[in-house]
Amino acid sequence: MKINQSQNKLNFQNVSLLSKPLGMFYNSNATIPTLIIESGVTSGRAYSAYKKSGKIEASERIVEQGTSAIVWLWGVQMLQKLGEAIGKKILKRDDFDFDLGFDYLRNPLENLDKKALKFKTANLLLSTVIATLFIGFGLPKINHLITRNKLKKQKQNSNEITVNNQKNITFNEFKNKTQNISFTSCLYNFANVLENNSTVRLLATDTGVIGGRFLNARSKSERVENPFRDISSIYFYLFSTKHTVKLLNKLFSNTDIDPKVLSKTVEILKKRLEKSNLTDSHNFLNKVLGRANIDDLRKVDELFKGRKSITLDEFKEVFSNFDIKADLMSKLQPELAGKQVLSKIQAQDIVKSGWISEPKFLHNVMDSVTKGAYKQKNRFISAKKVEKIRQSIEEFIIQVEERAKKKDCVIDSNFVEKIAKNNIRKNFVFYALGTAISIYALGFLIPKIQYKIRRKLTNSDEFVGIKESNK
Repeated sequence: MKINQSQNKLNFQNVSLLSKPLGMFYNSNATIPTLIIESGVTSGRAYSAYKKSGKIEASERIVEQGTSAIVWLWGVQMLQKLGEAIGKKILKRDDFDFDLGFDYLRNPLENLDKKALKFKTANLLLSTVIATLFIGFGLPKINHLITRNKLKKQKQNSNEITVNNQKNITFNEFKNKTQNISFTSCLYNFANVLENNSTVRLLATDTGVIGGRFLNARSKSERVENPFRDISSIYFYLFSTKHTVKLLNKLFSNTDIDPKVLSKTVEILKKRLEKSNLTDSHNFLNKVLGRANIDDLRKVDELFKGRKSITLDEFKEVFSNFDIKADLMSKLQPELAGKQVLSKIQAQDIVKSGWISEPKFLHNVMDSVTKGAYKQKNRFISAKKVEKIRQSIEEFIIQVEERAKKKDCVIDSNFVEKIAKNNIRKNFVFYALGTAISIYALGFLIPKIQYKIRRKLTNSDEFVGIKESNK
C-alpha cells in the first residue's frame, strides 16, 4: 500500500508534542532544565529548613538558592554583554559574535584580531569570576545580615520571643597548522565552553562558591555543613540526570538521540523504504548503514594513522573515484587553515554506500541541530558532538532492526515511525525521572544528611544564625 509521505511526516511531528520539551535536554546552553531543577531544589531546601528550624532558616535558604540560581543562569551572560559594550568602545569593534573554541575540524579563531580574541576571553573569565565572588563571598554576608536584622526586629516586636522557642534552622592536531597554541589558546576553549554550556558555567561558579561559603561560615559546624552540601550537590546538578538516562536507555534497549536528529533520520528512512523492497532485517542494515570494501577501509586507516583529520586533497589522492561525495562531505565544516578537511568517520562514510552516510542527509541533520551554524566560520561545533550525533543515528538504526527481528516483522515506514515515537516517549520519561531524582537528592536527601551532620557536631538542631544573634 502506498503511504502518503506528507501526512506521515505531519503525524510524526505531532506525536511528538514531546519532541520540543525533550529537545531542551540535548541543548547544552538551555537554561530551562536547570531552572526546573533549581526551582525544585529551592522549594525542597526551604521546606526542609522550615521543618527543622522555622521561617528564619527557610528564608535564608530561599535567598541563598534563589539568588544563586539567577546569577548562575544569567549573571555571567549579563556581565559578558556589559563587558562587550565596553570592549566595543575601547577596541572600536562592532562585533564579538564569534565562538572561541577549536579542534581538529573547526577553528573560528583563524584570521581574527588577536586583541579581540584576548578581550573576549578575558571578558568571559572575568564575568565568571565576578559572579563567583558575589555568590561565594557577597551573598553569604548579605544573607547573614538579613537574618540578623529579622531576628533583631522579632525581639523588638515581642518580649516573649526567646531563642529557645525557635526550632532549629535549618585542539591538538592543528596547533601547527593555524597558530601556535599556548596556555592563552587553551583559555579560548575554556571561555567558549563557559559561554555555550550552562552546565560548565554552574560548575565553574560552584568551585569558587564552595570556598567562599566555607570562609564565610558562622561556626565550625557550618564550615562542615556547607562544603558537604555544595560538593555533594555538584553531581546531582550536573551529571546525575544524564547518568540516569544512560542507564535506563541501556536497560530498555532504547537510543538516546536528539529529537531533531531522529526526525531527519525517520524522514530519510520513510522516503527510501517506500522505494525499496526490503524483505528482511539483514537487508535493511546493509542498505541503511552501508557496506564498504575492506581494502578501502584499510586505506582509510592508513590515511589517518597518527592523525585525527586529513585534507580533502590527501583523501582524493588515494580515492579519486569518490571525488563528488568527498567534496560534499568536506563541506560539513568550514575550511581549516585554508583547506577543506575530513574526519575519519567522514572518510569512512564516503567509501560506504549506506543511506545515512550520504552527505546530503548529514547536512540536513547538522542544519537542523545547529540551525545552520555548522557551516559558519565564526561558530564552533565540536567534532566530539558531531561524532556523537552520527553514533546516535547508527544506534537508532540498529534498534529498529533488533525490534523487527524480535517481532518477526517487515521493516516499513509505519514500523519505523512507531519505533521513533516510542523512543521519544521513553526518553521524555527517562529525562523527567532523572530530573526528579536530582531534585529529590538536592532538595531533600542532601539537606537531611546535612542536618544529621549538624546534630552530630553540635548535639543540637539549632540554626547557627539564631545562636549568633544571641551572642
